[in-house]
Order: sequence, then C-alpha cells, then structure tokens
Amino acid sequence: MADVAPSDRSLGRGARTRILAAAAGLFARQGINATSINELRAAARVSKRTLYQQFASKDELVLAHLMQCERTSAAEALLARTDLVPRARLLELFTTLAATPAPPGPDPFVAAASEFPDPEHPVHRAVVEHDQRFVAHLCDLARAAGAGNPEQVGRRLALLYSGAAARAPLADAGAVVADAYAVAAAILREALG
Repeated sequence: MADVAPSDRSLGRGARTRILAAAAGLFARQGINATSINELRAAARVSKRTLYQQFASKDELVLAHLMQCERTSAAEALLARTDLVPRARLLELFTTLAATPAPPGPDPFVAAASEFPDPEHPVHRAVVEHDQRFVAHLCDLARAAGAGNPEQVGRRLALLYSGAAARAPLADAGAVVADAYAVAAAILREALG
C-alpha cells in the first residue's frame, strides 16, 4: 500500500495536541509575546478557524500550555509518588533536574511571569497560583516528614529548587543537582532534628 499524505480533513484530528506542541516549542524558542497566531497555526498545521475553535484567544492557549507543563512536570510526578516517604520525595525532587533533559528555553512559568508582569493578567495569576500550589505541596510534605516549621522548610526548598532549575542549563547540571541536593539535605536535617 502506498504512503498517502494526510488530507486536510485528517489533520483536524488531534488539532489541540498539535497546537499545544507547537506552542511549547515556539514559546520556548522565541517567547510567548513574540510568537504570532499565524506562526502557531502554521507550526500546528491547522487553519486559523481550527485554532480558534480549540482556543478562543491566545491567552487561553497560553493558559492551556501552562496547565500542560504542570501536568507533565517531572517534579510534580515525583512529589505525587506514594511509594516514597515525604523526606525522600523532598530530596529526590532535586534529582528531577538532572533526569529531565533541559528544555530549549527558560522555565515556562518564569518566562510567562516575565512576559506578563501585570498581576491582574490571567496568565500572571496562573503562574502565581502554580507557584503557590508547588510551595504548598512542599510545605505539606515537610509537615508529613515531621518538620518543626514546615512552611519555612517548604519555602526554602521551593527557592532552592527554582534557583537550581535556573542554573542547571547554564552550568554543569550534575554539579548543580549535587549541590542543591546537599543543601536540601542540610535544610531537612536542621528541620527534622
């Protein structure tokens, strides 16, 4: 049977997935605001009509992109594991920085926050909410591990993780991860006694 190029009709299937994949690549390489709807449409191989049927606005697409980033995050997956005790999850969080190939651009949440600095903008609010969920998860794990001041431990680990994530693509990722892991272990030793 000969290979047949997909028809325009068959390209309609999976349009949302293709649009989100195109957005992830383009946003990482050139930024959100610098990426036009026409570039997104062309990269996803969809019509403008199909794009707007899937996402009513570019802001809606950006929000869906960020939700997908959160859902597919190696850090989030590790923190949700129930086969590890809370202390181990908090420490192993830092190994996800080395286990995951570096994206072709900055952290999508940091990039979105810098491109949408208005605290009232829905994208900025989504980034803040993501950060609050991440810190709260770390605080909950610190509490479950028996930390005396779980909020402080969670905030410190979140700060350490963010700094290590920003530094890993710029330096020897293995060394950054080892250093972050060692600092996290010291924070937990102090907090857990």
